[in-house]
Formats: sequence, C-alpha cells, structure tokens
Amino acid sequence: MISERPGSADRSLRESARCPRSGAVGALSVLAFITVVAAPLAAQAPTDAVPGSPVDTTGIALTPRLHTLFEVTIFQVDVLTLEVRFGRQTASRLAALADGADDPDAIADSVLALALDADDAWARMEFQRDFGFDRFQEGMTSSVRAAVKAGIVTPATGDSIAGSIPEWYDFLLERGVRDGDEIFYRVRGDTLRTVFRGVDGRVLLDHVNVGPKRGRGLLGGWFAPESDFREGLVKSLLEESG
Repeated sequence: MISERPGSADRSLRESARCPRSGAVGALSVLAFITVVAAPLAAQAPTDAVPGSPVDTTGIALTPRLHTLFEVTIFQVDVLTLEVRFGRQTASRLAALADGADDPDAIADSVLALALDADDAWARMEFQRDFGFDRFQEGMTSSVRAAVKAGIVTPATGDSIAGSIPEWYDFLLERGVRDGDEIFYRVRGDTLRTVFRGVDGRVLLDHVNVGPKRGRGLLGGWFAPESDFREGLVKSLLEESG
C-alpha cells in the first residue's frame, strides 16, 4: 500500500470544490470544540466503503458524505468536485452535529474542529475540465494559504507544502490536468497517502507522508473560513441529514 515516488522525500497534500469564490471571508473565530453524543450511523461501513478507490477505505463510514462542486463563478465553469468521508467515530459526531441544524454558518466552525480532530478520513477530487499546471498549482496553494491564515499550520509548514508541489506533480508540467483526472487522499493517524489517477486509469503519483500535521493541513485547508470548499461541504452535510 505504501509506495513512494523514486527520488521524492516525505511531504504533504492539498485540495478544492463548489461554493463560488468570494474572496476573503472573516477570520477564524475561537474554536469551541463541541462534544456531541456519538449517534450510531444508519448504515455501518462495509470493508470496502468506497468501491473503485485505489486507496484502502476500511473503517470509512458511508455517511455522511460531504461533497461540493467548485466553479469559477464569473464564467460559471465547473472546475472540480470534492467529496470527503470520515471514520465512523467522526462520522457519528458530524451526523449528531447536523441533526436538527439548518444554518451552515452556525455549525461551520464545529465541523472544522471535528475535521481537525479526525485521524481517519478519505477524500476524492475529480477534475471537470482540462487546464495547465499553473492553474493547478494556484488551486492547491490557495487551500494551504487558508490553513495558514486560520492558524491550522504554521507559515513555515505552509511554505514547505507549497514549495513541494512542482516536485510532486512534475508530471503535470507538460501534461497538465485533464478532464476526469482524480486525486485520492487517505488520512490514517499521522500518515497521509495521496494517489493521482489519470483519466486513462494510470496511477501517476502514489505518495506517503508521515507527520502529525499532515492530515490537519489537508482537511483544515478545505474547512477553514477562507477555503473555496467550506461552504459547499458544510451545506452538503445539512442536506444529507435533513
């Protein structure tokens, strides 16, 4: 399961999805970690919770499935979809948090807190159109910046992650991103695995990072206040529980 690209040192990952770009959103308020009673999920996750995933999904709950579509608002162009699932404990807490809630803004910080505390998560990003490496790099670093601004990772860690993107994804420098390409992420404890699978089914990247901030940086970048994905992901949680 753990295979690293030859000549590549340990590092970490990234992100993006729905919600129109809205520029700067308010700074992250003080996170009050809300303790919720873990309600059992309607369906227990099978051994293979997500069929077709190139990374193991053992222990990942089928619900709730947080998902969103990211688009360039001015042109109404779909760029990518993002779906995020969590291990059973976090999934139960998310379901309980969303039960009876109707305002995404009211629970967004609590969702972030649960995501940051999660040590078992899976995510899939699917690109909806062709574009070049520069745009890909900008999208990836935008989530890193959101995590840094929210204090989830340090500026030094953010710079390290952003600076490693050209090396990790060097195969995209000439090829670019293609409609139907996918990135899979698997967080397990302090280990983060990233797999980039091309639209033709070929695995172009299979990379493992180990470190206590790896999963926090990835998930925090998606759920931080200034993330392009936060609003859509939280809305989907409420829609699924409603």
